[in-house]
Amino acid sequence: MKIMNFAAVTVAMTALASGCAVGDAAESADAAYPSKALSIMAPGSPGGGWDTRARGVANALSQCKVASVEATVTNVPGAGGTIGLAQFAKKQGDPYQLMVMDSVTMLGGIVNNDSPVDLTSLTPIAGLSRGPSAIVVPKASPYGELTELLAVMKRKPRSVKWTGGSLGGPGQMTVAGMAKSQGISAKDINYVPTAGGGESMNLLLSGAATVGIDTVAELRPQIEAGTLKVLAVDGDQRAAGVDAPTMKELGLADQAVSTLAGVLAPAGLTPEQQQDVIKLVDRMRQTSCWKKLLEQNNWTEDWTPGAEFGKVLTEQRKQVTTILGELGLGE
Repeated sequence: MKIMNFAAVTVAMTALASGCAVGDAAESADAAYPSKALSIMAPGSPGGGWDTRARGVANALSQCKVASVEATVTNVPGAGGTIGLAQFAKKQGDPYQLMVMDSVTMLGGIVNNDSPVDLTSLTPIAGLSRGPSAIVVPKASPYGELTELLAVMKRKPRSVKWTGGSLGGPGQMTVAGMAKSQGISAKDINYVPTAGGGESMNLLLSGAATVGIDTVAELRPQIEAGTLKVLAVDGDQRAAGVDAPTMKELGLADQAVSTLAGVLAPAGLTPEQQQDVIKLVDRMRQTSCWKKLLEQNNWTEDWTPGAEFGKVLTEQRKQVTTILGELGLGE
């Protein structure tokens, strides 16, 4: 008995000498990432594309048992994502703070709003997917083909009123590309930006807008209900369940602005912390939960981890700045 007591005292004294308690040493050994709750920011409104993606990541982490910790989603909408971006930038050095986004939409918001925070100042985790957008008109619209609408637009640019996502977002950039292909000045485009799919839908269904452009995922309910006609989808392949040609089929592939959706972490992470987060997201994207979300939203997987994602963001920053300059927006 005395020997056992002496051994216990010896262990305790050794632990104290090393500067930690016995319990602390065990806790340190188990501190694999993530060891506490994760916070995922969607810099857009509930129900939008960013919100769907953020909640999909959180769901895959928990329901498919990628991590044993809770993952919560916070919405911070406004100004093409830059209000949320400004708040997120303050989380410097915290690997438990993540933000979903898509490259062109957020870069457009950054340039258009002259944001003091740029994506290159954050830590790139990974690009995850790309999703097709659709060009739609109300059921009663006289337009049945995109080429027909563009021909009218060429004669009277201001007579065709477009609506879509945020000012300077990928929708407006794609419209600018199509206008340019028809010899129409970008500044002559009649484009009404909106904060989300609901507002854009109201403009279309009320007749206040001629044509809209948004993601297939957001438009699908109205497409399936027959209240909207699809004139075209961007991307190289037709969208499942959507009876419409691609812009590539119509000879307009170069005018579509493709955006890469992904995940960022705050600045100030160590290389080891960045790799921990990348590995977590990599495990998440391989789950059945995430694959089901890809299928439901017509998203195509485009795994682009770490520095590769950072390179895409840098290259698209230049593209976005050029297009928005032609539109008379941004810097």
